Amino acid sequence: MRRPLAVIFALALGACAATSSEMRRAEEAYDQARFDAARTWLVDLEDIAPSMDEPMRARYFYLRGMAEYRLGHRLEALHYLEVAHEIAGENGRGLREEQRDLLARTRAELEPVDPLSHRPPPAAAD
Repeated sequence: MRRPLAVIFALALGACAATSSEMRRAEEAYDQARFDAARTWLVDLEDIAPSMDEPMRARYFYLRGMAEYRLGHRLEALHYLEVAHEIAGENGRGLREEQRDLLARTRAELEPVDPLSHRPPPAAAD
């Protein structure tokens, strides 16, 4: 009975280490302004994100949102940054101080001023 539990525990630790390693690679790519590479790492981690602990999940969504922002994908960036804000909470759990500040500034920039401002203009009448 102990042997199967040990195997399950070892597999869980391996998965955690792999996730942590991939997050580290995504963070390094982002810090080096390799936003496409960071986004690629983060897309690969998307299915695992719900099982991450809260601080790592907040970092994941922050990095994903900021990578999308740097690549010019404003709507996607806003989505991921809103999720990061929700997970991190008001105290910014999982994010460094400079990340919390940048998160707040970027969300403020991306949030529509007019509730309908994100929609395309109406089609011209014929």
